[in-house]
Amino acid sequence: MFQYIIRRLLHLVPIILGVALVFFLIFNVIGGQEKYLYNMLPQKSRTAEQIDYYRHKYGLDHPLIIQYLDMVKQMVTFDFGKSETRKLPVSLLIKRHVPVSAVLTVPAFTFEIIISLILASVAAYWRGGWLDRILTILSVIGMSISMLVLIMLGQQFLAYRFGWFPISGWTRGIGAVKYLVLPWILWVIVTVGYDVRFFRTTLLEESHRDYVRTARAKGVGDKDIMIKHILRNAMIPVLTYVVMQIPFLLTGSLLLERFFSIPGIGDLMVNAIASYDLPVLKATIMVYILFFVFFTLITDILYALVDPRVRLS
Repeated sequence: MFQYIIRRLLHLVPIILGVALVFFLIFNVIGGQEKYLYNMLPQKSRTAEQIDYYRHKYGLDHPLIIQYLDMVKQMVTFDFGKSETRKLPVSLLIKRHVPVSAVLTVPAFTFEIIISLILASVAAYWRGGWLDRILTILSVIGMSISMLVLIMLGQQFLAYRFGWFPISGWTRGIGAVKYLVLPWILWVIVTVGYDVRFFRTTLLEESHRDYVRTARAKGVGDKDIMIKHILRNAMIPVLTYVVMQIPFLLTGSLLLERFFSIPGIGDLMVNAIASYDLPVLKATIMVYILFFVFFTLITDILYALVDPRVRLS
């Protein structure tokens, strides 16, 4: 297992360099940085001298290979410079905002996965029955409603008219929970439909395997087959799906953070785009890339733990 992890770590090196190269080409060569650099300066001080100063400050006057190596160095050292609007180190801003996004997304994501697995198991166990049909219809309805519509309805009725939750706001410590309950509920409602459909399909595919027919021939009950056999063998695609969703938690909460005034990483990214804060924008995108690559590694390791054939291959 240790050798397998080392091999996967070594494989990540060219992946990170390749993804960083793609990001660099899109952001530097196509012209993204120059555009942001131009719009970042106030119109009155947008002189040729000022533009040249900031081009030199961000290293845009260096050869492309040097700019690329500088970007890789920033990713490795996690040193992205200072924010132009807040005058603080970008790494400090990220360390402040990422935990807020985690507090918003991790509990909601955990609850939603547990609820989805339970509902999908119920639907698969009574497949074709009235309960399965009701859950399928509700899942399709949930998939059809956008997050934006749910946010507007939740704030209008649950927060404003009924007064059950605050409309928006944020505070540090345990007091933040009252501002998070409504976003958690909306997150679960929006995402549970997709996951129930996926998990149900996965469980039904496993229920037609040869080992299930063998277990039934031996007299094993349906409940034991579902819990001890089907659920266990369905964990590989389920784990892959769950782990691959984790990097998207950073940006998936963007609408919730903006509408509920929650200062997470998505809110930081939107503010960086609006204020043309080039260092913060680059850093948030790089953090997303690193998260995605890291959790790809976690997926491979979980694969190996669940299925020994992965390690042998």
